[in-house]
Amino acid sequence: MKDKMLKSVYRYDALDDSYHVVIDLDTYRDVYSEWDYSPVTNRDLDEDLIEYLLDCSIELALKRKMVVDFYIPSEIVDYKRERKSINGFRHYFAYQIRRIKSDRLQMLKNSTILLAIGILFLTIAILSEGKIDNHLLSKLVTEGLFIGAWVALWEIFSTLFFDVKKLSDKINHYHRLMKIDINYKVKN
Repeated sequence: MKDKMLKSVYRYDALDDSYHVVIDLDTYRDVYSEWDYSPVTNRDLDEDLIEYLLDCSIELALKRKMVVDFYIPSEIVDYKRERKSINGFRHYFAYQIRRIKSDRLQMLKNSTILLAIGILFLTIAILSEGKIDNHLLSKLVTEGLFIGAWVALWEIFSTLFFDVKKLSDKINHYHRLMKIDINYKVKN
């Protein structure tokens, strides 16, 4: 059922079992951010294009072959520019993958610190239970330490099972987009 629906949304090529994302361009510049005028190989891609391609990648799932077809007016066809554009596309996603991996590593480092804090609070809470003469103060300190420990430990759980998973999924889709077949075709 899902394949039938996808074949109605994307152009399907039975020869190589691929789903084609078709994008019409007026100029080669349309692929890039309108604010970025750096060289093509270092230029940021258009945010709407990235979001659209990422959504397509998620919808098609990683197991299906995805191809991007950019359609360009015949009067501006420039093969050299197309090669540079494809290289720029690959550089962009390679950079994004490195950046996300760095963010993921930082999250894991922060989780290690939170683990140490959680264990420390838990240890102090257990050891200080009943050691303070004032019953109300003793209860307040130990309960506060227990709550702080569980909050720190919950944050680790949340980071590892939700945030890191999201980043890992994004990395997988960016890997796909970095290596994707890109075709420039002439508009009819």
